[in-house]
Amino acid sequence: MEPLKILGVGSALPDRVVTNAQLEEWTGFPASRMLELFEIQERRWARGLFEPDPPEGQRCSDLAAAAASVALERAGLSASAVGVLIAVSTTPDSLNPPFDSQIARRLGLAGTLAFSVQAPCTGLFRAVALARALLPQLERKVVLVVTADTPSPFFRFGPDVSTEHVLNSILYADGAGALVLGESQEDLPAISALGLALNTDPAEPGITFPAMLSSAPPTTGRYEKMDYLGHHDYRRVLRRGSKLAHAAAMDVLAELGAQVEDVRFFLTHQATGNLGRISEAYGLPTQKVPVNIARVGNTISASILLLLDELSQKGELRRGDVLVLHTAESSTWSRAGMGIRW
Repeated sequence: MEPLKILGVGSALPDRVVTNAQLEEWTGFPASRMLELFEIQERRWARGLFEPDPPEGQRCSDLAAAAASVALERAGLSASAVGVLIAVSTTPDSLNPPFDSQIARRLGLAGTLAFSVQAPCTGLFRAVALARALLPQLERKVVLVVTADTPSPFFRFGPDVSTEHVLNSILYADGAGALVLGESQEDLPAISALGLALNTDPAEPGITFPAMLSSAPPTTGRYEKMDYLGHHDYRRVLRRGSKLAHAAAMDVLAELGAQVEDVRFFLTHQATGNLGRISEAYGLPTQKVPVNIARVGNTISASILLLLDELSQKGELRRGDVLVLHTAESSTWSRAGMGIRW
């Protein structure tokens, strides 16, 4: 593929830090067990502690716009340079207006072509594939990709909440990431491999989140039973998802013609804190698999960009480093990966 240049990377997290000790108070689930299961110590929430509504400036679109602004600033570009905006989320502020328009309004992107992509873990990769297809047709050859999720407003607490939903509130968290992509001739990081294998298995999803949409319209009974909170088959997701994520990494290595030892870092979706052990079981050295879930939780579509931005800002990435970004998506049994030469 023709390399896509990475002009800028950015991220944003909510202000509120929620610790395991706080969650133990609200749920009764032991903080030590939280750490044992997920290796998470704290996470960020957009919502209030006792009110699910996020305060002003902390909604999903706010975080998305903040991450985008950082990425554009680092790229040395203004919003007027953007030819197309691609916004990824499974938890947008609303169904209508669409997520992309909410971000565009916050950034001042008047008249800019924009798309919303509803996808969890593979969302970043789907957006980059769309960017690659659109970029040659654009007059302003800059694509802004934003990934953001805020599941915390959907968390519920109390004696009637199942253990499965309690675990969701421990694991999932809020955040946003952004990429500015273009065709610059400068010596910049470039995406040189991209692969997606979507809907690879007809099996029932390992994760579902019906919310209150047409398949599960809002009723008093449904709300009281909390059916809208969805389903997460933790054992099946871990067992099958880890294989898919590894296969995605191997796909990228094959496209690059590279070996494990050629790669500086494997950046995988931060689905659980046990990634080091899981990766090592598949032959990926733990020192090549950075993990930040202990401090931010599982931020769904934003996860990989949060990690990439963190490594970049810490000076961990050197010119010429080969990075393999890869993920599994248990709601669709899909896998996706990309190779970056930094």
